[in-house]
Amino acid sequence: MKVHGREYEIEVRVSHHFMGTHALPSRPEMHEHYWEVEFSVCGPLNPRTGMVCDMLVLSEFFKPYVLPLDGYNLHEFEDYQDKEGLVGLTATYPTCDTLAHYFLWKTIPDFKNDPRFADLRISQIKVSIYEPDKKEAWGHAIIRPKPGNEW
Repeated sequence: MKVHGREYEIEVRVSHHFMGTHALPSRPEMHEHYWEVEFSVCGPLNPRTGMVCDMLVLSEFFKPYVLPLDGYNLHEFEDYQDKEGLVGLTATYPTCDTLAHYFLWKTIPDFKNDPRFADLRISQIKVSIYEPDKKEAWGHAIIRPKPGNEW
């Protein structure tokens, strides 16, 4: 897509949230947080729909990857267990960083194989952490491809 002779793409974002508990070496007691996961995809604008992708379709696609964690002790989530690398590390350290990696690892194969998203790519996944009152995010971690390494 060009605007004034320059190439652009449009990024669309949808988000889902869950409540989950964890403990970390710096805060060893089990405690609960509100987590938000934002999935961003990029692609061309479809002139027949005026959209890159229907956000409702996109939201429904990502929802099953987030909802199973709701109300869970994140150290015990079975999908992390007995996995190598950073996915397995998520069971020990369920942080924004490892969760961002987990969601990418979990979603990318299905996303790439879904014909509804043939012209799209996941541009980033952002995981934010809040206290249970949801007032203000402590921070977040974003995972995205290095330049030249598209997913």
